[in-house]
Amino acid sequence: MRFNVSRNPLNIDFEAVIIAGFTGRDQQQVQAHVAELAAEGIIVPERIPSFYLAPPYLLSQADEIVTTHERTSGEVEIALIFDHGDIFVTTASDHTDRAAETVDIAVSKIACPKIIASEAWRIETVRANWDELLLRSWISENGNRVLYQEGTAGELLSPDDLLEMTPFKHRPNSFVLLTGTLPAIGGIRGSGQFWAELHDPLTKRTLHLD
Repeated sequence: MRFNVSRNPLNIDFEAVIIAGFTGRDQQQVQAHVAELAAEGIIVPERIPSFYLAPPYLLSQADEIVTTHERTSGEVEIALIFDHGDIFVTTASDHTDRAAETVDIAVSKIACPKIIASEAWRIETVRANWDELLLRSWISENGNRVLYQEGTAGELLSPDDLLEMTPFKHRPNSFVLLTGTLPAIGGIRGSGQFWAELHDPLTKRTLHLD
């Protein structure tokens, strides 16, 4: 998979995708997300945060994906890209099959592509102000672009803490770690279009998904 890092190409052959869930630092916010899922009939895992393994072929940088029914939806996430000791940051959408999620969350995580941006930053360039990084997503409703999620990286577990919690048997050399999402404004729902961004207020840089 190809990324642009400071206008330089980066090509990585990923071995795995690891999807983290329920990663909020604020337990009240975590429980709000749990309540969203419970309202959809989803049985939440016993272990929080939780981790799900997905094959790397699910990663996609396509502008369009095809699903088999309407009960799917996107989730804005920070994606950590690990490549032989180097770490990069980008944004992604953990697009999830909500119907499958009511039966088995792990199955739902491998039912849809995981959309990832084509531009990335070196983690060293944002470590100092990590908690201020801003995550947003929007959906299309009745022809309007509607704010769907909004929050900061400081609301989620830090990269170091999350990596330490990840239950590796053997850590891959190259993998993507999706670091969790934020509650949906107005509840989880699908849309024909999904936008997401990761914004650095210090440098005014923004990573986009559409």
